[in-house]
Amino acid sequence: MLEANFFSARARFSAAPSPALVVLFGFHEYLGESLIREIRQGFIGEVDEFSFKRYYLDSEEDKSWDEILREAQNRGLFLGAKKMVLVVIRNEKKLSLGTADRGALQEYLKKPNPQVLLVVFVSLDILRDDFKQVKKTRLDTFFKAVDSPSTLRIDLDRVSDIEIRSFLRGYFKERKIVISSAAIEKLLESRGEDVLAIIQQLPKLEMAAGDSRNLDSEILDQIISGVSSHSIWDLTEAVENEDATAYMNILNYLFINGIKPSFIIGTLITYYNKIYTAKFLLRHRFPVADICKILQQPAFIFNKFISLVRGFSEFKIHAILNLIYRLDFESKTGGEEMARISLQNFIFQVKTLGKNLG
Repeated sequence: MLEANFFSARARFSAAPSPALVVLFGFHEYLGESLIREIRQGFIGEVDEFSFKRYYLDSEEDKSWDEILREAQNRGLFLGAKKMVLVVIRNEKKLSLGTADRGALQEYLKKPNPQVLLVVFVSLDILRDDFKQVKKTRLDTFFKAVDSPSTLRIDLDRVSDIEIRSFLRGYFKERKIVISSAAIEKLLESRGEDVLAIIQQLPKLEMAAGDSRNLDSEILDQIISGVSSHSIWDLTEAVENEDATAYMNILNYLFINGIKPSFIIGTLITYYNKIYTAKFLLRHRFPVADICKILQQPAFIFNKFISLVRGFSEFKIHAILNLIYRLDFESKTGGEEMARISLQNFIFQVKTLGKNLG
């Protein structure tokens, strides 16, 4: 069985012969429809009622694989005319093939219709953790049933750093939009491990570039997430004040607007490390203006930041950093949902810490 991801599949269908069967799968299913459009355009070009058929498998009343494969084997009215048959699987139970359906698929793959491209799109309305379980069980079994030299499976979730960066640069270059490397890094950082979600935001980014055709890192937080960078600073202020109500409200606001827990945790680590560094530099009599340059703190918050640093004991900074690094470890070992819970508990751990120090 051949394998590809979203990016390599786009290049493959523009340069290589088409396989007999393509299986698209992944939690990022919104990428599937865009890839299907590209595959369809490259394989059959203009679409009509004979050249493109779409079937859905989500209930007991759906067509059987035997009927679908008869459609795939039908050569149509015109000699040499190409056809694409798309099967969208909505129900995970439909990934479990009966003996007859498995046999029919395997027989078709031994001698597929060269004029037909059969595409199976696994599009399940389930949570990420549930999808991981389906992938290990039903999906793996389905792959074994359709394994052949002419089968291509496309993992919509698999991506390398090089591929996503190259794709983003190419996207903006094609549209004559100037975006710096720092801005691209901020884009990737804002989505944590879920970098593919950026692709959904690209039309919004393109519109935000406007007539200037320029995107810089200063406004990127607002564009990509729909929230202001001030929200992160408000969150740290709530931690400093040990204001649990304000902290929880801001945290929920960030979650609702798509900010990943890993990004928030990373921001907290960076922020408190800056407090620790600033404390060290003040103790060694560095000028405040130089500290501002070294730490690259935003001007709108720097005076308040220095005032905070002066009032912080080194013991408290160490204690909070220990809490945050433990939070970071738990988030990386327990998954995104655990990271959300840990972030919600963080403010109460800080309040307990304050009582113990007092």
